[in-house]
Amino acid sequence: MSKHDLAQQFAQALMLEQTRFIKKQLLAEQNNPYIEKFVHHLYSHSDQILLKQFIQLESLQDVVQKYAFELNLGAEILEFIGVIAQRIHHLAINSHTQVNQLLSDESFELWMYKILELNQLRHYIHDNLQHNPQVKHVSLQLANQILESNTPWLDHLRKLNTHEHGVGSKILSFIQDQQQHIELKLEQQLAQALVKQLGHIILLPNEELADIALHLWEDVKQRTLKETFSQFQAIDFEDFFILVYETWRQLRQSEYLQQVVLDVVAGFYDYFADYNLQELLQSVGLDEEDLHQEAHRFLPYTLQALEQQGLLDGIIQALISPFYASETTHQFIDQYLQEKF
Repeated sequence: MSKHDLAQQFAQALMLEQTRFIKKQLLAEQNNPYIEKFVHHLYSHSDQILLKQFIQLESLQDVVQKYAFELNLGAEILEFIGVIAQRIHHLAINSHTQVNQLLSDESFELWMYKILELNQLRHYIHDNLQHNPQVKHVSLQLANQILESNTPWLDHLRKLNTHEHGVGSKILSFIQDQQQHIELKLEQQLAQALVKQLGHIILLPNEELADIALHLWEDVKQRTLKETFSQFQAIDFEDFFILVYETWRQLRQSEYLQQVVLDVVAGFYDYFADYNLQELLQSVGLDEEDLHQEAHRFLPYTLQALEQQGLLDGIIQALISPFYASETTHQFIDQYLQEKF
């Protein structure tokens, strides 16, 4: 056997032995020292690497561009969303949890008073209500519905046929014309009153609006999820989640929204660029112990699954085999053997 072949075989034997050693370390069941040391060294040295050294802004924005603006969910995920939506609906209509167990009085009042502080927004809405043509159109439709639903005794008169000639038909036609004219005037006045009243409510003093909101909350908060969500069908829930996704797909294509998202990413990067990775972890409430817990929560099961499928050896060898297959390594081994033997 030539020295070159001997060097190759020796390298192969070393690779197999290193694979065996690494796998044994990875698969240790109790307090895996390999994982413990890896996490410890990773966390210990993370204070030496700044965010701007670890990742570039352009790369971060490219990731956001791909996954936020371009990625589309496949049919399987959309179907999964539908299944989950139905499960949520099923849980809700069988739950006796009250609304105030999800949103406390304190939280409701915090949100309520914060909204009431937006006086400028309320005045803006009020002004738009008074001058927006679409609002006037909707209020007229609402007034028409109110008038028709509250004057059923006039339906017969509205629908009478006046195509026949004669004094009676002319009188009836005149009455209908007057009725329509009066109803139109009433609709216009009612529509104006509705808009005016809504505007008045919007500009009520904060104390009065708070009293109204709290009164409504007293009724709503005692209702159970079962009582509330029984008003909806499972398909409504499914349609809602799908609609949210489809709306996001459309919104994310707008140049303005993309610019906002990318600007937020840039702001995050600028703010944290000089933070080291350890500080970043701590800023979101994570320390070394948390990393150990999460590593032990997932890695052992993943490694065991890979081993059971006969994949772990191949993964380890794929990482270390280039070194042992290198001609430079063979030459080093050959030279080392010649010097020693």
